[in-house]
Amino acid sequence: MTQVEARPSPTREPKRLYRLIEPVYSDLPAGDPGELFRLAIERTCERFGSECGIEAALLARREGLRWKATSGYDLDLLDRLQRLSRAENEIFLAEKTAFWKAPFPAAIWLLGAPPDWLAMLRLSQLPDEGHALLLQMARLAIQQRALEAGWTGTLDRARAIQRSLLPDPLPELPGFDLAARSESADAVGGDVFDAIRLAPEALGLMIADASGHGLPAALEARDVVVGLRMGAARHLKIDATIERLNRILCDSTLSSRFVSLVYGELDTGGWFDYINAGHPAPLLLTRHGARSLTESGRVLGVSPDSGYRIGHVEVPRESLLLLFTDGVTECPSPSGEEFGTERLAGIAQVLLDAPAAHIVSAIFDALQQHACYERLPDDASIFVVKRAR
Repeated sequence: MTQVEARPSPTREPKRLYRLIEPVYSDLPAGDPGELFRLAIERTCERFGSECGIEAALLARREGLRWKATSGYDLDLLDRLQRLSRAENEIFLAEKTAFWKAPFPAAIWLLGAPPDWLAMLRLSQLPDEGHALLLQMARLAIQQRALEAGWTGTLDRARAIQRSLLPDPLPELPGFDLAARSESADAVGGDVFDAIRLAPEALGLMIADASGHGLPAALEARDVVVGLRMGAARHLKIDATIERLNRILCDSTLSSRFVSLVYGELDTGGWFDYINAGHPAPLLLTRHGARSLTESGRVLGVSPDSGYRIGHVEVPRESLLLLFTDGVTECPSPSGEEFGTERLAGIAQVLLDAPAAHIVSAIFDALQQHACYERLPDDASIFVVKRAR
């Protein structure tokens, strides 16, 4: 754990001091804010108690206009807390400076957002400027960790929800081998894929990319998955399903709700009827080479009157259909070179006889190598549909 100077200078740059103090609290657990704050106050006493003259500490939680102690039972602090609770003086707490003197020196820390927690530190004497700054930086570091922990819990739940939408395992279709994978640039992302059982002999296949990435894009991607599944459940034709989904996105009050996707129906005879709404063209790879399925329409969410034409293609035996998002082909190397469609097709072509899952893994391995194993700048997804002999 990072060590902090025993006697910080009063003239020390606050940002530099904060950078030294912040790691003291960086591993506090997410989840229960009460536990986080309790451990934070204990750590403050352990790390800075001797230097700053901390004699006792108390943690309290707001209950209406009153405060109830949850840990720490120094009688003087409890008495002060009870008198503050009886006064119900929220303005006093909100406007109070970090320290008060009578009847004894103490520090008040309002914690949480909103400030539903109160820490009281009894001090042996009023701190000098350097120690006052140290305690203030400690409070800010605890607040920052609490905010990060709150977001971590939210994003963990969002990630779990998003992952639950991805079919695992993918449904089977006689004569075909399917595999897919999606990697987010952030904790959650806007890429999504799906395989919907339409009949024993048919699947609905989809890959989509919501504008941006992160939590807003993830929520958008969720809407797309739900909308397509509802359309499939109602046995709507694919053009009617996509047009309806487009109108829903256009009716949103968010001006940036744009989604590109490929959605199509594949049957055991190898016929793939699809709609491309502004998405990178899928690739069809055979022994004789690769070609792009260029039929395309406007991205979803731009115009409620957009129409979409259905493309038709046969996936021959011993060939594969490769669906992907632009986070794959546009992934840059450190020098700025994009991964590219040609490189993507070349990898799949070489591995035409390999299982679909192996092809997906090989593409992501090549993608990471291309990016020199740096974090991908955009969400990236691959969906491989391979037809057997």
